[in-house]
Amino acid sequence: EREGYPDAPYPDGWNLREYLDDVPRLFASARDRLGSQVELLHDVHHRLTVAQAITLGRRIAEFDPYFLEDPIPQEQYDRLDEVRTGSGVPLAVGEQTANVTDAARLITSGSVDYLRLHTSAVGGFTNALKLAHLCELSGVKTAWHGPADVSPIGAAANITLDVISPAFGIQEAHQYNDAAQAVFLGTIITSGGHVRPNEAPGWGVSLDETEAAKYPPQPHLFERFATHTRALDGSLQAP
Repeated sequence: EREGYPDAPYPDGWNLREYLDDVPRLFASARDRLGSQVELLHDVHHRLTVAQAITLGRRIAEFDPYFLEDPIPQEQYDRLDEVRTGSGVPLAVGEQTANVTDAARLITSGSVDYLRLHTSAVGGFTNALKLAHLCELSGVKTAWHGPADVSPIGAAANITLDVISPAFGIQEAHQYNDAAQAVFLGTIITSGGHVRPNEAPGWGVSLDETEAAKYPPQPHLFERFATHTRALDGSLQAP
């Protein structure tokens, strides 16, 4: 641990002021090194108030971000338009949305540029496809949630949604390790920054139960990670 604030109860905790200063510097450095042809994205993880999110958005607007993700907590989504209008940067929201009705409201509210849904959380592929069609009618792009805790089957479903809808914007993709590829036969692999759907029927992914038995579940990994996400005073923060 860095222990940047040794006198604080939690010396390596998250510091709001430092964060609001560091992110614009990070964008400036990235733009300087990468130029204008590389897209830059930033995930806030719901940690800011509306006013703080507007401040951050204004500070990074000059660096032309592709989007700012989850700037405010879900319970304040009715104020997303304030953030979008006040900051002037595109917003990507939705991975914590757990039903199709709330997701539809995000699309039709006019305050979201990219829909970041976890496909299974909104009822699976059928509901997600309905929402993709609604995005097509509303000028919203899709950016389906696809980190490491989405299985190769979920990733294949996301990619199917991508290729069948003109609302496709960008796809989050995880590079699965050799063990995951051995358990989930047909795992889609990223190559050269691109992914392609399987040509096999369905998702094109099958489960090797014999191989899966080699890797028993490890419970509470996320909870252990989340409990280490704290402010300088030791209070829990959004992970």
